[in-house]
Amino acid sequence: MTEEKDLNEVLCVNNLVKVVNGNEKSNSNSLETKVYKKRWLILALYILYTGMSNAQWIQYSIIANVVSRYYGVSSTTVDWTAMSFMAYYVIFIFPATYMVDRVGFRWTNIICCGVTCLGSWVKVLSVSPDRFYVTFIGQSLVATTQTIILTLPGRLAAQWFAANELSTATSLSIFGTQIGIALSFLLTPIIVKNHENLEDIGAGLSHLFWIVAIIMTIAFVLVVILFEDDPKLPPSKTRALQKLNQMEVEESIVQPIKRLFKNKSFLLLCNSYGLGIGVLNVVGTLLNQIYLAHFEHGEQDAGRIGLTITMTGVVGSVSFGVILDRTHKYKETTVIVYFFSLIGQISFSMFMWLEMKWMVYLSAIFLGFFLVGYVALGYEMCAEYTYPESEEKTAAILNVANNVYGIVLILIMGRLLEVYGDIPVHVGLCVMILSGFIMTVLTKDVQRRQDARKSVHYVGVEQSEKSNECNGVEKN
Repeated sequence: MTEEKDLNEVLCVNNLVKVVNGNEKSNSNSLETKVYKKRWLILALYILYTGMSNAQWIQYSIIANVVSRYYGVSSTTVDWTAMSFMAYYVIFIFPATYMVDRVGFRWTNIICCGVTCLGSWVKVLSVSPDRFYVTFIGQSLVATTQTIILTLPGRLAAQWFAANELSTATSLSIFGTQIGIALSFLLTPIIVKNHENLEDIGAGLSHLFWIVAIIMTIAFVLVVILFEDDPKLPPSKTRALQKLNQMEVEESIVQPIKRLFKNKSFLLLCNSYGLGIGVLNVVGTLLNQIYLAHFEHGEQDAGRIGLTITMTGVVGSVSFGVILDRTHKYKETTVIVYFFSLIGQISFSMFMWLEMKWMVYLSAIFLGFFLVGYVALGYEMCAEYTYPESEEKTAAILNVANNVYGIVLILIMGRLLEVYGDIPVHVGLCVMILSGFIMTVLTKDVQRRQDARKSVHYVGVEQSEKSNECNGVEKN
């Protein structure tokens, strides 16, 4: 499909566009726009509660040897506390997406924050060697909220931020999740140390759970009081057009999914993104076990390395978001970032094997900057490939791919680690990123959202004749 045909399809799907020449004036206020200062408060609240939610993803795995000894469970069982975030996402994503459409943006965030808060308090009650089932219940409650949290960065950016701020806003939305994970990497091994006495370990776990539960309670109260739904006026023309289309055309959840599965660029992105973020999930989940295979008593070092990967990734995410907003070079930026992610993974694996601790830290900085930074790029590429589809639906399917890849890779690599050591794990991860890089190179440079913004002048709502023409295009 040519770029011109792509643009025509975008226009027709919306049933709302009138392309004009000269100085014609709008006959409707439907596409009036305004950017509100409150967008930064909404973004800050989202960062706060999603950060504390995602901090709990790696909470057990980064001290897997300690948790395994305290609760008397296997390392694979501990790994499932992290994999539950991926598994519940795959199971509940479509019902959750349906709920988002019905309850609205504000109540969606209130429900997510409330369930996370409840799960955090359940874990406070789990501090006893015979209560692993309680801690897993609490972890499961938190994990179920990922079905919604992971789909919202693109929608939050589109609903509240101007067209020239979209990539930056998306990367900042992801910023909260990365900061939460980084803090968990850093603080968990410090608070919960590998004591000989199980009671001392229990005391550390109790302190950790109480801290998280209290912060989540504060976040929940703030979200209930201050979080808002859509602003009164949309912040950009593309958002106005998209919103009017959603009001005029009522579809079941099945119809947009069918269109997405016919979008070859989107399907390639799902696989390349899934492989890249799947590898990132493996590194985060198995980091404690991989590091301890070479460095004895290295729990805190493993946490600091995880912190390094995540924090440099935060810098990368924001940097790449700014670059996209300035240049709009989506394909070129993504290929470069994926290539350097591959170099970073090779370096990290090699220096871990050589047991050069300072080089492990240095390669972790490089790996984190590009591989974690790629998370925000994936959301932006998704929005470009699938416009004018709703951002939460497209992000939902995108994240199904990376969660499925994550679960499969963690199970395979975890088993390889147990039986053969960490060398096959490192080789496997490098091969996965190489495969994702090749898919990225092969993906076409499609920019539907940018084409719609640049190539048309929206002045009103085209009615019946345009709608009939577009319905014909959809059927062809």
